[in-house]
Amino acid sequence: MKQFWKFLLRRSLPADSLKKLNFAVLGLGDSSYVKYNFVAKRLNKRLGQLGAHQLIPIGLGDDQHDLGYDGASDPWIEALWINALNAFPLPQGVSPLDRNQPVVPRWNVTSKLCLEPKSVNKQQSLYYSTRTSKEFFVTIIDNVRVTTDDHFQDVRLIKLKTNGQEYNSGDVVVLRPRNLPSQVAEFQRILLENDVDIPPETIFNLSERSSDFPVPPHLQGPISFQQLCEEYFDLTSIPRRHTFSILAQLTDSEIEKEKCLEFTTAEGQDDLYNYCNRPRRNITEVLEDFRHATKNITKDILFELLQPIKPRDFSIASSCRYHRDEIHILVAVVKYKTKLTKERLGLCSNYLADLKSGDEVSVWLKKGSFKFPLNPEDPAIMVGPGTGVAPFRNFIFQRVNEGVASADNLILFFGCRSRCKDFYCKDEYESLQDEGMLHLICAFSRDQDDKIYVQHKIAENAKEVWRALATRRAHIFVAGNSKNMPQEVRSAFARVCVEEGGLDEEKAEAFLAQMEKTNQYQTETWS
Repeated sequence: MKQFWKFLLRRSLPADSLKKLNFAVLGLGDSSYVKYNFVAKRLNKRLGQLGAHQLIPIGLGDDQHDLGYDGASDPWIEALWINALNAFPLPQGVSPLDRNQPVVPRWNVTSKLCLEPKSVNKQQSLYYSTRTSKEFFVTIIDNVRVTTDDHFQDVRLIKLKTNGQEYNSGDVVVLRPRNLPSQVAEFQRILLENDVDIPPETIFNLSERSSDFPVPPHLQGPISFQQLCEEYFDLTSIPRRHTFSILAQLTDSEIEKEKCLEFTTAEGQDDLYNYCNRPRRNITEVLEDFRHATKNITKDILFELLQPIKPRDFSIASSCRYHRDEIHILVAVVKYKTKLTKERLGLCSNYLADLKSGDEVSVWLKKGSFKFPLNPEDPAIMVGPGTGVAPFRNFIFQRVNEGVASADNLILFFGCRSRCKDFYCKDEYESLQDEGMLHLICAFSRDQDDKIYVQHKIAENAKEVWRALATRRAHIFVAGNSKNMPQEVRSAFARVCVEEGGLDEEKAEAFLAQMEKTNQYQTETWS
């Protein structure tokens, strides 16, 4: 990709280089990020500059949309087929394929009942034999709640024991969660009640139908149905249109079929949103609602209906040198109510919250997006409300360990609801501040009548912030929820440049843009 992009940007390319190319670009992005769909926009523009013909306007999928990417991709795909057929008409008598083609399973699936059911419970992890050289086991040292029991949000500081593996500030630890036992039992119950009798000790063997769809390494050996339910199938996933397309083909009920097909159309997306997305109805609950389809599920169709569990990333909240042979993570446990009777549970956070001291988990490390300054004289202004503080705890203790931490080069804006209820690692930060190793500025949004957030504290401390920025050596790091915070914080820094730096609004924007360009203003957010 890099080579292709570098080639496309050559100034020596003639303006008509791609005059014979017809193209259409669909970008998938998140509008909470500063560079929303940046790559798609730039590619679309460059192809046009080189003479290529745009079939349809660029489509910009936004993960913040109520329907996710489908909100933009639906009309874009519809327009693409119409224009493609106009540009390249089919031969007479040939029609486009029906969109609801019969589902063809990717893999052949055979099964047999294990004669020693007790051995199923002793089987190694589904991923054990296919772990890469980068994966390693960690042991739970501590799993401590760092918010008060009467606070609505359960946040954990989880400490993992390593075997000397090294990591840097800004790095991320990755792990694969498992479904909770209650979720597995519910899924298996619904299958059994609908005459899909697959005992947990049933052994599956998968083989490929086509080289286009190879069987993943972790599914190539004999696997028990219990393993698949615990470790592979994401039983908390919210079904999308493709799921209902499959259910429409399985059901022998005309009412169910009509409803499923409606959910697959552009016109039915609002109904699908209200049925699935708004109440966060998961795949298990959908199968319970569409019983005439569920009863016809075969073992190979399970792999088409159910999404695999995806690995989860966590910013490392510890310093490799200061916290020897340990990795710490901050985890907000996701539990909330919708109009559905049952409480909604986040898959990974609840899996982690249930871990006990001594439990083992397989993890691996990867680089995060933050690149912290190596020069201890470069000030770091860190804005980390909530669990966004995690990567900054890593960097702060790195500088503490190196003996270069000071209130001049470490400024932390931390935000939470209440000093008494959800001020994570309070004693640590206040102790560092007392010792002159950190300048801690807190925003407690609910401790007074008016809500105070980190952006308000940036404005309050404008003189000090500008003093650091004016050196042209300061680095700004922003981490946390992507909803409104990143934009509000950036606006607060822009106001500092105007009010304390004497810049006009245009120059203040240019100042921050230059900081972003040189990686001195970095953002890491999530929704």
